Amino acid sequence: MQHSEPATTPFVITNPLPDPLAASKLQVGDTFAFPEDPTPLTVLSARADSHFNGFLLLRVDGSDLPLCIRETEDVRPLRMPRTFHLPCVLCGEVTRSDLDLATNGEPRLLVCARH
Repeated sequence: MQHSEPATTPFVITNPLPDPLAASKLQVGDTFAFPEDPTPLTVLSARADSHFNGFLLLRVDGSDLPLCIRETEDVRPLRMPRTFHLPCVLCGEVTRSDLDLATNGEPRLLVCARH
């Protein structure tokens, strides 16, 4: 019987993100587009609008003025880099995983590189 070599990277099981996604999920460094306009926009800053409940002020690359959009506004996620620290389902060891939520989805389970 032949044994395979252990993996060198963790194996992560993910769930896809909804597309479109609510604007409230965006963070600094994310890239998105509006469903009706494919122009990619990268978030430089994001905060709740202090004057209008339920709205966000987003500063995006290439614009001097912030966008004011509803937190529930549909956006298409293009790039959403995140770092997760997940326990291995086999041994419990916590492993750091860098994922792009727009490409990979949200992590659910991880098997570390030791298995």
